[in-house]
Amino acid sequence: MPSLSPVRDRVKETLDSRTQSGDMMTANESVVDDQILLQNTETPVELHLEGPSRWHALLATWLGGVFDGMDSSIFAIVLFPALSELLGTKDYSTVGLHGSYIIALFMIGWAAGAMVFGMAADYFGRARVLSFTIILYALCTGLCATAHSWQEMGLYRFLVGAGIGGEMGIGAVLLSECWPQKSRAYAVGAMATSLGFGYFLTAGLNLWLGGFGWRWLFVAGVIPAFLTVYIRLKLKEPKQFNEVKKQRELHKKNGGKGDSVAAILKELFNEKYKSRTLAVVAVASAAIVTWWAVIAWIPAWINQLTGELAVSERSHAMFLKDIGMIFSGVLGGWVISKLGYKKTMVMAFIMSFICAVGMFQTTSTFGFPLLCWVLSVGFFAHLPFVVLWMCIPELFEARIRSTAFGFTYNIGRFAAALGALGSGALITVFNGSYAMAATTVASIYIVGAIGSLLMPETTGELEQG
Repeated sequence: MPSLSPVRDRVKETLDSRTQSGDMMTANESVVDDQILLQNTETPVELHLEGPSRWHALLATWLGGVFDGMDSSIFAIVLFPALSELLGTKDYSTVGLHGSYIIALFMIGWAAGAMVFGMAADYFGRARVLSFTIILYALCTGLCATAHSWQEMGLYRFLVGAGIGGEMGIGAVLLSECWPQKSRAYAVGAMATSLGFGYFLTAGLNLWLGGFGWRWLFVAGVIPAFLTVYIRLKLKEPKQFNEVKKQRELHKKNGGKGDSVAAILKELFNEKYKSRTLAVVAVASAAIVTWWAVIAWIPAWINQLTGELAVSERSHAMFLKDIGMIFSGVLGGWVISKLGYKKTMVMAFIMSFICAVGMFQTTSTFGFPLLCWVLSVGFFAHLPFVVLWMCIPELFEARIRSTAFGFTYNIGRFAAALGALGSGALITVFNGSYAMAATTVASIYIVGAIGSLLMPETTGELEQG
């Protein structure tokens, strides 16, 4: 790795000469700024953690992803029994409509948390903010067990979403910054399996605790809070973040001003980043909307197919979906190495559409064909997320990376909130048919495939500024 000392010397000489000539930066001048230290090197500078530290980063982010998956999916798997109790009715249209309200609040919380905590991580540190987000979503998942109305449940799920949204984006950025280019795809691919394991864990908890009542699953959701102890003891900040922090301190010491939140968000739409930002927003929105307005209805749909509480059937279906997700994480890096980001994304969206429509329109009973469809849907619908976790950190420089990830990846959560509300309304339009509503929303997969054609291909290197 090239030494940074000569670059620091040039920065110091520049700032000293400005000071001696009286040419100090004022509040109205452009920031000379955080990018200067790592620019102008003859070869790319790749900063990453060494030895055990990078493995601690992988373990911490993987466990964080497992618990993200667990706490985010608990509501989906208990949606029908939970809302039947809270609303005092088992009418499919009523339960579906109020379920869509809560999913929408969860999505809005996810988007807001991703943006707020993403910005915080660019200033206060990835590991520090990561710990706070995990505590937030774990404790608020526990509070869901105390809900006595759908409004209470909606509030708690909003806060759970805020924590999960922050953790997921920060975790992906932190991991990308800790691992070198040659092995980064495998590390991110390993992390991508975590959501599948988390959903798998939820299905297992439902088999174990579902018979005692839906509230016990939310009680189990408090477990992730204990992960923060490990993070605070073992996880170090990435070297890229520490270098940017030093740049900011040096810049302020010499009379400069820091970047405002508005300035950073504006930068995402400058000439350099505008096309990247819009492409990621379009693709991420399609992936997120379809996940939460199509895939999330599978457990409730199974309740409808069986006409029963269907604890075992819902759990087995979720197991198969989660196995598909795990395989998409394991194989995602290999598929991307063969096809590239763009072709992988197009293929994933087209296959997701085929599998989702095939599942909802060709099965009318719970059985082997349905389980095969669910396995396929889990693999292909999760693959766009694997691509995005690998791709987004490579599109933006370290100084704004966490903010950029939080914004571009999660702005689609607002669209997902509308999608959830729309799917709830469609359930009513289709006389309570979850299958017809989900099939209609699945058409957004085609929009995602078209949007994927706008995605830029990257070199596999992280921008260092």
